[in-house]
Amino acid sequence: MRIKLIGWLVCVLTVVGAADLLQAQGTAFTYQGQLNDNGSPAGGSFDLTFALYNSANLLLAAGPITNSAVMVTNGLFTTQLNFGSGIFTGTNYLLQIGVRTNGSTGAFTTLSPRQPLTPAPYAIFANTASNLSGTLPSSQLSGAVPSSQISGTYSAPVTFSNSTNTFSGTFSGYGSSLSNLNASQLTSGTVADARLSANVALLNTNQTFTGSNSFTGFNTFTGTNTLTGVNIFTNLGNSFRGSFFGNGLVGWIPTNATSVQAVSDTGYLLTSPALTTVTLPPSPNVGDIVRISGAGAGGWLVKENSGQSVIGNFAAYRNSYLAALSLSPTADGHGIAGSADGVRMYTAGNDIIGVYGSSNSGQTWTQVSSTGGTGLANHWASVACSANGKIVYAEPAAGGPIQKSSDYGVNWAAATTSATGTFISCSADGSALFPNNYACSGTGTYLAKVSGGVITISTNGGSAFNVTVTAPAAGVTCLGVSSDCTRLVAGVYNGLLYASSNQGATWTNLTASGQAWSGAWMSPDGSKFAATVSTVGTTAGGIYECNVSVLPNTSSTVSTGSIVSSQGSAVELQYIGNNQFMPVSSTGTLWAN
Repeated sequence: MRIKLIGWLVCVLTVVGAADLLQAQGTAFTYQGQLNDNGSPAGGSFDLTFALYNSANLLLAAGPITNSAVMVTNGLFTTQLNFGSGIFTGTNYLLQIGVRTNGSTGAFTTLSPRQPLTPAPYAIFANTASNLSGTLPSSQLSGAVPSSQISGTYSAPVTFSNSTNTFSGTFSGYGSSLSNLNASQLTSGTVADARLSANVALLNTNQTFTGSNSFTGFNTFTGTNTLTGVNIFTNLGNSFRGSFFGNGLVGWIPTNATSVQAVSDTGYLLTSPALTTVTLPPSPNVGDIVRISGAGAGGWLVKENSGQSVIGNFAAYRNSYLAALSLSPTADGHGIAGSADGVRMYTAGNDIIGVYGSSNSGQTWTQVSSTGGTGLANHWASVACSANGKIVYAEPAAGGPIQKSSDYGVNWAAATTSATGTFISCSADGSALFPNNYACSGTGTYLAKVSGGVITISTNGGSAFNVTVTAPAAGVTCLGVSSDCTRLVAGVYNGLLYASSNQGATWTNLTASGQAWSGAWMSPDGSKFAATVSTVGTTAGGIYECNVSVLPNTSSTVSTGSIVSSQGSAVELQYIGNNQFMPVSSTGTLWAN
C-alpha cells in the first residue's frame, strides 16, 4: 500500500481583545489531511502518530502522540492535535506523521517528507501576547484594555484628542501645553500669581478694590490701601494703624517739599525749613478735607486757585491800622525795637538824647542812655533788642562801634562790630548781632536784608540769601520781620508803610500818604509791629504801632489769595461749595491776605 498524505493545519481562533478569553481556548488545534492509497483516495479507520521536529537541528521537540481510529472518507480526514503548552513560542517546526490500519499491531509507516508547520498554530501563543512583535493596528483592538496591562513610561508625544476623555488617576509632569482646564476640578497644589485674573486679590501686592466691599471679620491692613467703593467695616475689633484717606478719614503724608499740590481728603505734615506753599485742590467736592500741619521752621502758606477763597477767623494786615504814640519821646524817629510781646520797647531819634525805653508798650518812656559814657553819642541811628528786652544794641548816628547793654540799657559797652547801614537787628537771645540793614526776629536762622531797594531772605543764618521778595515799592529803607520771615513790614522813604503775611507775595499798604519811614520792628509772630518816621521840613515824624490781634473785624476775614502761618500751627480746611473753603479746626494764628 502506497500512502500519500497531503495535510494542512486549521486553527480557528476568534480574538475578542482580552487575554483571558484567548487563554480559554487551550493548546489543541485542528489538523486536516488527505490520505491516498496507491494513488487512490483511502477510506476506512486508521491510526495516526504525530511528532514535532526542530527544523534547525532536526531533533525531536514534542510527541509522538497517537490518534486512533481516525475516520478517512474519500481520502479526507480531520483530527485534533495537542502538544501541550510552551511548545509554540516562535520556533520553526516540522511535523512527522505515521499511519497504519486501525486494529493492526504492526509498525506505523512514516510518511515523508515531514510537513513544515505554517504560522497558524502560533495563534495558541496569543493567550499571553509575550511573543508579539511589530505594530498592532489599533483597528484590531476593541473594548477596554485592563489597567493592569498599561504601565511604563511614554517618552514620545501622546495625544488624547477626544473631549470626553476622563482621567481619574494621578498625572505628573510638566503639562506645558494643557488647555481648556476646568479650574473647579483643582483640589490641591499652588497656582502661580501670573495665571490669576487681575480681579483676584493677592496677599503680598498692592490691591485696588473698586467694587462695594464688606469686611466683617477681624482684618489687618498694614500697607497703603485705597478703597474707592462703598466699604462697610462692622466688626468692633477692626484696628486701623495706617493712614486712611476719604471723607472724614484723612491720613497724613510727611513731605519736605516747598511746593505741594493738595489732594482732597489728605493731610500734609510739612517739614521743610523753608516756607512751604500748599495749593488747594482745583475741583473739590463739598465736604472734602485738606489738613496742614506746620512742623518745618519756615512756616506754611495755603494758596487758593483762581476764584477760590477761604472764609474764617484770620488775622489780616488789611484789617489793621496804625496808631501814633502821642506820648512818644521823639517826633524825629530814627529806630525802634521791642521785646517779643511788645511790652518793652526802645527807640532813638534825632531830637532826643541817647536811647529811650518803655515797659508798657510805648505808653510812657524813660531815658536809658545819655551822652555820658565812653563811645556814646548824643544821637543814635537805630536800635535792636532781644526777645526779653534785656539785651539792647544801639548804632551811633555819628559812626563808630555799636554799643551793647545787657541790663535793659543801664550799662553800656562798645561791641566789636561797627555798622555801615541804616538799621541793625539781633537774634532772639541777643547773642548774635546783625548790622548793615539786616532784619531778624528769631534765632538768627532766618534773616532778611535790604540792599539797593531789593529784599532777600536767608534760611541758613546768612550763608546764602536764596529767596528774593518782591518789594512793595522802590526805595525800601526799613524792614521788620517775623521769626520765619513769612510776615514783613517795610517802609519807603517819602512813601508808604506796607505789610505782607505771605513772604511778600502780596502787600497791604497801611498808610495812604507818603512819609519818611526810617525804622521798623515786628514781633516774632508778626502780630505786633512798630515804625518810626523822620521829620522832613515842617512835617513832623514820630512813632507808630499796630497790634493786629486786638483790632476789630478780624473775626470775619475772607482770604482771596492765601492764608499763612508759622511753625507749630495747623489747620483743617473743608470745602463748603461755591468755591469756598472754611477752617473747621486750627491751632496758632492764621493770617489772610
